[in-house]
Order: sequence, then C-alpha cells, then structure tokens
Amino acid sequence: MSGEYRMPSTSPHEKSESTESGTSDSLLPGGSPPRGVPQVPPGTAVATGMDLIVDRLDEAAIAEADANRAHARSWTALAEVMRLARANPHLYLRPAGLAQPDMLELAEDAAAFDAGLRLHLSARQVRSRAHQAQALEDRLPLLRAVFAAGGASVAHVTAALELLVGWDDDAAVHDFDAEVAKSVGTLIPAQFRARSRRLKEKLLAEPSEIRHARAFAERRVAMEPAEDGMAWISVLVSAPDAVRIIARLNATARAEQKKTKHGEPGWRSRDQLRSDLAAAWLAGDGTPTAAIVRPVVLVPLLTLLGQGSEPVELRGYGTIDPGTAQDLFSRAPSFRRVGTDPFTGEKLVYDRTRYRPTQAQRDWIAMRFEECIDPTCSRPVDDTDVDHLEEWVRDQGATNDDNLFPLCETSNRRKNLSTHDYRREDDGRVTITTPTGLTVTTEAPPF
Repeated sequence: MSGEYRMPSTSPHEKSESTESGTSDSLLPGGSPPRGVPQVPPGTAVATGMDLIVDRLDEAAIAEADANRAHARSWTALAEVMRLARANPHLYLRPAGLAQPDMLELAEDAAAFDAGLRLHLSARQVRSRAHQAQALEDRLPLLRAVFAAGGASVAHVTAALELLVGWDDDAAVHDFDAEVAKSVGTLIPAQFRARSRRLKEKLLAEPSEIRHARAFAERRVAMEPAEDGMAWISVLVSAPDAVRIIARLNATARAEQKKTKHGEPGWRSRDQLRSDLAAAWLAGDGTPTAAIVRPVVLVPLLTLLGQGSEPVELRGYGTIDPGTAQDLFSRAPSFRRVGTDPFTGEKLVYDRTRYRPTQAQRDWIAMRFEECIDPTCSRPVDDTDVDHLEEWVRDQGATNDDNLFPLCETSNRRKNLSTHDYRREDDGRVTITTPTGLTVTTEAPPF
C-alpha cells in the first residue's frame, strides 16, 4: 500500500455525540476543534484504524510469502549439498570410510551432520529436507514452482509429499501434481491435506489392502517428555486395535469409577483412570514380566533422607521430585537403585584398566549422560554404544571414564570413518570440527 490515506467523509446518517457539557465532539462553540485534537488542513493524508490493520495484514502476507520462498531455497540448497557429497565422498571420508561398501551413504550422512550443526537440526532432518526437495523436483514440479514463488507453505508441501510414499504410478502422480498446484493457494493446510488425500484415492490404482499393509509396517511407540515430571506415550497402531484399546480402557475405567463416590478419598476422574490403567497395563504391573524393566534413578542419599536438595534424576527422562524417587526406592522392584556418596557426590568404584568397558563403567556412562553426545542426535543413552572418543588403535586412547562417551551406531561410524574431528575437553565436553571448518562444542554432562 502507498501509505497515504484520505480522511473519510462523514456519512449523512452519522451524528455527533455530545459531551457532558453539551458540546459536539468535533467542534467547540465558535468552530474550533476540541482541546487536544490537532488541526488537520483539508486534503491532508491521514491513517485510519482500518487502514493500519489492512497495512499490517499486507505486511504479514508479504512476510509469509518471503518465508515460503526462503524455505524452498533452503530445501534446494540442502539437496544440492547431498548431491555434491555423493559426487565427492573424499571430501568427507577417511580412507577407511572410502573403502566401505556404503561409501556414498556415509558421505551423505557426514555432509548432513555438517549441515545439521550449522542449522541446529539433526542429520536425519537435513537428509529428510534434502529428500523432500529432490522429490518435489522429480515428481511434483508444478507444486515446487508454487512453493518457490511463495504461494505454498512447508505444511502444504509436506502434506502432498507424504501422500507420495509408496505411490509408483507416475501418470497418476502427474495428474495429482497438476490438481494440487491449482488448489494449494486457496486452502489452509488441514483442508489441503484432506482434499489431496481424496484426490489420491480417486487416482490410485493400488488396492486399499496393500496400502494398509504398507502403513501397518510403520507401527511404533514413542515417548515425549512433558513438564513437571510427566511424559506422553504415543502408539501408532491399526485403527481396529486403537478402537479395541480405547473400548477396554473406557469399560474398565467406568467399572473402577463405580467403586468410589465423587468426593470420597481415592476417587479419580475417567481421564485419570484411563491414564493409570494404560500405565499399569503397559508396565506389566502384577505380571511376571514387570520386573524386567529396570530404569535407573540417580538419587543423592541426603536428598533421599530429606536432608539435601540435590536434584533426583530418572535416566531417560530427567529431574523428578524427591517424593516420587523415595516411593520408587521403597516400593518399585523394577527400578534399579543407584546412590551417590552423601558427602562428595562421587560415584562408587569403577574399573578403568582394560580395553572393553566394565559394567561399572557402562553404568557410570549411562548415569552421567542422558543421550548420544552427537549434538544433532537425541537417541537415549540406553540405545547407544559406549565408545572410545580417542580410538583405542588409531589414537591410542585409554579405557578411562573421561574417554568413554555414548554414541549411537550412526554417530559412532561417522566419528570413526569421516573426517570430522572429535576432541574431548577437560570438563567432559566434546569439541567437533567439521571438514568445512565449523567448530561446535557439546554441552557439559549433567554431572
């Protein structure tokens, strides 16, 4: 917009409201304006409230389009980085890495790790964006053009790309691309996703049974920490299984709720009952398999005795309150109980004199770190390997607690086979230098 506005004229039906003194809001006796209102010469450009709102809306729309174009450029750049890494694996890999049968995958992973450190993304996220950019270029060129022009958001484009998974009918995908490119600029992401899904159903030649079998193979369980000692458990299952689970939870919760009246001690809401039942069933409470699960709780003994304020750590989650920890120590046999010295806080007796880490050293690493030390990885420590940061053979590294760190399988191979340089610091942090010259230092371990 130009930024110049004309003061609107008063319509015939508008009337001046009187003040408490009986004078008009627009003019005082004698034709002078009210006190505090500046005099504006006729024809002077002024901004009204609605004009300013429209201006801000235009500004937001322009910014949104700019953001969409920036995302498109970022995706395209990452796809090019992956192509260059595969074309020049020697830039990212040591000789041992170049000798691996999956040399190109290793080079791409090392480049994704490098990019992830710069963009504060995981290597998997970098590769995912690069793959999405390549898929747009190869299979949805019309939608890609709209994206590059700022007319489609990441949410829109991602919704369309997700529908391409396992869809190998190029002719149908071509028709799909033409239709979604037309509608993407007029629908919010949820509407676009629903319409695109219906469009795919019309174009699909593949039976729904085959598609469900492919989706069923992706079933999984995930945990996401929440605030105040809570966490979410997500389970991706087939729709019939989900209905059965919810039906059983509802029926059991109704029966349990009838045992107490509202307001009586021990009464729980239906949501609380469903949550408690799901936790008990999944944890195996009261079954022979319940004791197999052995989370680690690290509790300073003075805190446990109520005489200290050191935080209590539940490995794989984070800080929990002392009351919960005390209950776990006293009543939960499935929890492994590990204490620290009440005066110095030092861990108890760990051997450091052999090539393979002892169980005590593994326990120490598991308690000291919450996850893989790769800054772009969030894999929990229970799903990592205890690795020599300075390699036993190549670097003559020792099997000491200050040289043992948790690394997931992918990060471990990257450290050993790529030209990324890992150096441990005296305070327990790790400094990583990439082949492109970026240096990143990890956070210090919690203790």
